Amino acid sequence: MSHPPPLFKGIGQVSIITTQAQAIIAFYRDTMGLPLQFEAGGMTFMQAGATSLMVAATTEPIDGDVFLYFEPTDWNAAEAKMEAAGVTFEREAQVVQTEPTREHMLRPFRDPEGRRLYILGWRPIAAF
Repeated sequence: MSHPPPLFKGIGQVSIITTQAQAIIAFYRDTMGLPLQFEAGGMTFMQAGATSLMVAATTEPIDGDVFLYFEPTDWNAAEAKMEAAGVTFEREAQVVQTEPTREHMLRPFRDPEGRRLYILGWRPIAAF
């Protein structure tokens, strides 16, 4: 029996939004031994195997504190299949980084119980 290729490579990123960012960063860096990747825009990124852990500070209450980012094997195919399966995306895909032939994209959606999830990955730039 043949199976279609998977839509996702895996979980590319997990984020933790916290009011105690420095303590959480110290825990994952010093206690858990996760190496620091980089810091940008008030966020700290650490490497956890093939997955990035992002820690971001907040002073406001948020809708959940841990988010999963699924990395598609093919952005356009994954997005189309998810929409065909009834996934309602919360907004259009947002460009987070651009390279000459591709864009790093982010698009939020929710699971059936309302947890915020994202697809995060590269999409080819359409030739004009």
